[in-house]
Order: sequence, then structure tokens, then C-alpha cells
Amino acid sequence: MAEDAGSAGWNEVTHRVEARISGEVVDLTVLRTFHNPSRHFLEQEEFLELPRGGSVNGFAFEAQGRWTDGVLLDAKQARDRYKALRHEGPAAPLPVAWLSGSGGWMMLRMLNVPPRGSVTVRYTLRTRLGYAEGRRTFSYPLSINEDAPRPSLTVVPPHTGSTPRIVQAKGALEVSWAPERPTRVEARAGQVALGSGALGFIQIQAPPRLSPVPVRARVVFVVDASHSVGPEGITQQLAVASAYLQQLPDATAEVVVFRRAAERLFGRFIPASDWKDTLAAVPPARLAPGNGSHLDEGLRLAQRVLATGDGPARVLALSDGHVRQAYEAVPPAPVTSASDAAVHLLLLDDILSPTFPSMTLTKPPVRGACGEWKLLPREGPPSSKELESLVRPVRWDNLRLENAQGHPMRDVPTLSEGQGHDVWMWLPETTPLPLTLRGEAWRCPVSVRVDVDPALSADLGRHSYATLPPAPPPGADDGPVEKARRRLATAGDWVSEDRSFLALPPGAGPSSARKLAMEDPIEEGGMGSGVISGLLCCETGSLEMPMPGVDPRELDAELERLLRAAITACPRGSKPLQVQVESTRDEIIDVRVVGAASPGEEACVREAAWALRLGVSFKGDTTPLRQVTLRP
Repeated sequence: MAEDAGSAGWNEVTHRVEARISGEVVDLTVLRTFHNPSRHFLEQEEFLELPRGGSVNGFAFEAQGRWTDGVLLDAKQARDRYKALRHEGPAAPLPVAWLSGSGGWMMLRMLNVPPRGSVTVRYTLRTRLGYAEGRRTFSYPLSINEDAPRPSLTVVPPHTGSTPRIVQAKGALEVSWAPERPTRVEARAGQVALGSGALGFIQIQAPPRLSPVPVRARVVFVVDASHSVGPEGITQQLAVASAYLQQLPDATAEVVVFRRAAERLFGRFIPASDWKDTLAAVPPARLAPGNGSHLDEGLRLAQRVLATGDGPARVLALSDGHVRQAYEAVPPAPVTSASDAAVHLLLLDDILSPTFPSMTLTKPPVRGACGEWKLLPREGPPSSKELESLVRPVRWDNLRLENAQGHPMRDVPTLSEGQGHDVWMWLPETTPLPLTLRGEAWRCPVSVRVDVDPALSADLGRHSYATLPPAPPPGADDGPVEKARRRLATAGDWVSEDRSFLALPPGAGPSSARKLAMEDPIEEGGMGSGVISGLLCCETGSLEMPMPGVDPRELDAELERLLRAAITACPRGSKPLQVQVESTRDEIIDVRVVGAASPGEEACVREAAWALRLGVSFKGDTTPLRQVTLRP
């Protein structure tokens, strides 16, 4: 029975890889053996996927006991010579190999694979090490052919005592090991000169832990007990406090409860181990909601509570974010400005509220203090990981690279502990090095100097080609980084769009012995390309939660009625009295009295207004300030 190219093809029988780590790079030697089961010489192709950031810099193949080294040629020249060898001719059918490709993949084509024989290809490639979760990493892809053998990967230990871990994940063999433990953020720069500037590469790595867990910390929870929070909100805040103390078992804690005024709940610092029992013994009336959301008063009391004693200070201020217009950040104090202190603001998420939290709360609640700003969902306490970020800094935010003059040059994503970033940028001739990486940890400034590392600069051209995108988005102009990448690839010693390997044994030429050939012609553009695209359309909608309509005039009249009933016992003058009531829904958060005839009248009316309990009709109120004129 006649065989054709569609039914005959080679089978991969072995796939071996050896990895050797040197500094920041890993060199891999790959040996793959393919067998031709047919009775004819054939032509075959194989798609070779590369590791992330990998580039091929060596190639050879063995057939019939003889190795043939590949020569790196101009890509068009290699293609044309291979194409010419596909013609029929008088030469003996000697195996020929052509290796071409681009960043991330290679295409291997072989002519005259001997019948019932095998060929072994060897290619060497290099990739730069990654860094994730505090471990050095690199990956080696698995074949997309399900029938292909699994790669046998051998890793030479990078240093004495290291044990590389190899796991299969996401279609690749992931290799990682623990390096020597860094203790701080490290940032290094490499560069390769190009024309009037340089292509720069900045490597930023954070240690597995950016900061230690505080020992014997003193924690003050500032709890919002206003009407707008309600009993459920108070319970949620105390649940957050309980979960937080589980992160600090050797800490001591106190609670400051604020409404119109602030007060201590326990009157002393209690050990974290006694938290549950001590809290259970508090009379319910001490935690009942009331008028007033004086967060600033709670913070001032927390500062006074922490003013005496030893140990790192932590303040967790919790609020629904509805504070009075007169709210201002609290002035700094030595205890909250200390380098080991923090003041965190946690806002309760309330999707039913018709008003938004005050924008003044986006700034630090205590001037000069470090700390986080978080939005807490109503569903339950934060996760253990989220709480850990309130115990100690676990990331750097708002990062940017600056030159020696302090001018920003490039933004950098958030850097979490145990993670790293590789940043590529074009450095004009006027850019002096070193650079500085600046950012914030707990909203306080942090920085690290970025020095030039000669070891990082070595082989940077190859790394830039394998890592950077091959081209800018459609319609976009080539940026300086993309132009630099192509210039480096043109002169590089690795396979790229501009250069390919061709392996020809002595005496190779067109042969008529081959019976099975690839049916698809080799086009000028290379091995072919395809685009898969899709458009996912769906109807959009919105989650609307309409608030009940409230007539402002009715609320004004109701407020006047409540005030008149409340001030019947107050001394009154002969002039009209203006009472300004600031509220959030059914909670009064501030009162001002204008036009009182005496201090006694003003104080009595003000206290009477503060004691009011607004009815349910005010829950849909979006007017923060109402003024009522009370005539004698």
C-alpha cells in the first residue's frame, strides 16, 4: 500500500533537558530524538515552544551516527537555501535541518529523515531567572502534542545546599528554589548602549518578608457606635478586632468607643488572651448606638491612651465614614508618629447608604502617622492575609523611578513581599545613573537606590529580545524600546525574525530519493500565521437600589416639631433662635445654635437637640444640613 505525507510522520521518542544556573540566567541543553517509522525518506516539521524569556543560541542534529552543527544565517538566506534543497536532484538524500522562529517559539523543519531511522536534535537556549514568592524560578514548557514524551528535566543545583523543586503547572515544568534570604528590597539596573542613549533594564525584588511582626504591641480599637452604624455594625467592628488580635497573640488591647464623645471601654489594656471574656462582661448599654460620629475625638483619646507604656503602637479606627463637616485630621503625637507605629482607617461598606463617606477620610486620619486605608465588606471580617497587612507592611505602593534630579521617569506596579518586577525603559543620553525607586509603605515614604550592575548588563541584548513584545500594537508607532529591541536582534547571536539556524552536512544537495514531502509550500513570510479573534457581547445592566422618596419640606416640619417638644424646659429669650442640625440618615452628627439670648439657653437647646432620635422617615434623607428657626 502506498504511503503519503498525511499518514506518515515521525514520532518523538525521547526529550531530555539539562539546566545549569549561573548568576541571573539559566542555560538549558535540550536533546530530542524523533523516529521515522516509514519506508521512505521524509520531510517533517515540529513546533518547539520555548520557556518564558528563552532564546536559542546553538543548534545541531545527529543522523546515521554523524553530528551536523547549525550555522546562524540571515533569516531570508537560510529560508532560500532550504527551499532550494527541496527540489529534486542527483545528490544523495542527506538530512538537512532549518530552525527558525521568533520570541517564545521555534519551528524545526527537516529534509530527508532516513527511513525507519532516527534523528536527534540538540539546541541550547538561555533564559533569565524569575522571582516569585521569595524563590528563584524558571519554567520549561510541556509539548502541545499529547502523545509526546514528558521532558526529563535535570537541574544542576545552583549552589551548595539548594534543592530545586520541580512541579508541573499550567502546561510547564516549574522549577524553583530558595536563594540566600534577602532582608530588604533590592533594585539593580543593567544597560546596553544604543546610539544616543541606552536600553535600560531594572530588576526589583522584595524579600519574603518586608517587615517583622511587632512584639508585645499595644493596640487600640477606635469603634464607631453611632446610630448610622447600628448594633450590627458595632458587632462587626468588634469581630474585626477579635480577628486582628489573633494575629498578635502577645499584644495588649483597649477599645475606645465614640459617638458625640469618646470613652474607654475597658479602662485598661488587657492581654489578647483575655479579650473574649473581658468583652463578654461589658454591659450592653456601654455599646448601644447613639448620636454623633466624632471619629477625631476617638483618635485623640487613643493617642492619650497610648502616651504611656512601651511597645509598638497600633490604632485601628473603624467607621462608616459619615463624619461631620467640621471633621479634621488629628494633629500628630509622638506615639503615633513613631517609626514602629501605625494608624489604620477601616471603613464599613454600606451599599444602602444614600450618602458617600466624607472625602476628607481619604487622607491619613492622624497627620504624620503611617497606616492603611481599607474598605470592609459587611459580609464578615477580613481574611487573614488582609489582617496581616494591618499588622505589618507587606507591600510598597505608588512606586516610581526617579533620576538623580528627582524627576519621575517611570511608574512601577505595587511590589508585594516575595515578588519582583522587571522594568524595561529607554534611557536618553541625558539620563544620569543611578536611579532611585520611591514609593510608600503604609502611606509613608520608602526608597531604595538603583545602582548599575555589570552582571545584569551582560547578555542584556538577548534578554531584551526574548522578553519584550515583538511589535507595538497595531496602528501604534514604534517606541524607542521596540526599536532598540529590533536593532539588538539584528546583530544578535540567537534565533530571531532576522536570523535562523541552517544545518547542512557536507555534500547536501537536491535529491530525488525523498518520497514524502510537506504539501504546504514555504512562503516568503515564513511558516504561516493565523489570528483567532472573538467578540463577546452582552447586555449591560445596572443594579439600582432606589431610596424611598422623601419630601424635604416634610422633614423640615418633622425636625421643627421634635425640637419644639425637646426644648420646652429650656430658658427662652425674646428673639428667634436658629438651630442647625447636621445628620446622616437618622443620626445627628453635629448641632449648632445661633441667636441664643444667653449661654444657658444655647447650652440647653444644643443638648436637647443632641438627645433627639430621628425617625425612620429620615433614613432616606440625603440633605446633610438642615436649619430650623424657632420663634418664641
